[in-house]
Amino acid sequence: MKAVESLIREHQVISRLVDALELYAEHTKQGRPPDAADLGHFAAVFVDFAERIHHEKEENILLPALARHGVRWDDGALPAVRREHRQESYLIDVLRQAGERAGSWNHEDRRHIAASAQALVEFQRAHHALESRELFPLLPKRLDATAQAELQNALEKFDREHESLRADALARAEDLIGRYGARPSAIQTSRAQSGADREGSGLPAALESCNESS
Repeated sequence: MKAVESLIREHQVISRLVDALELYAEHTKQGRPPDAADLGHFAAVFVDFAERIHHEKEENILLPALARHGVRWDDGALPAVRREHRQESYLIDVLRQAGERAGSWNHEDRRHIAASAQALVEFQRAHHALESRELFPLLPKRLDATAQAELQNALEKFDREHESLRADALARAEDLIGRYGARPSAIQTSRAQSGADREGSGLPAALESCNESS
């Protein structure tokens, strides 16, 4: 899987950022966020690192490469990944808008913000599980060594061309991760309860709750 090492490393960063956001949501629900303005910072990092870097690489490089080698563009893993990227963008935008009102939150605002943040947390974990289970395993099945090398070169070229944005977003992500370092026991408990890889609708429970309260 050397061809997608950078994507896997990005998953790891995003997963740590998600853990930090979960702890931030917990504080917010309890009415004591360490810094309300950080909600906007979380949203901005998700936009720059998850959307402008990670999603762009998947949608403009990885998915087309798989499609060129026989993977259906309109059925299966590829459209599922694209749909989930759109849903993730919606959830990030909800946080961004809430962050713009930081400092004026009432109890109901905090409840809704905590639910929205938790929705993104659970959705992101389920999305990564989908890609690990259904997307990445397609590479060794459909791409030969030459095609994998071409894919790796294209991903590395993207990283070089976006080096400044990538480095800045990564630094901001690490700052939030450092300040909201998730407690392992709390995160493990939450993951067990959330069932991030649940079957059926594929819609995390927190997302359903968030949609109902919107």
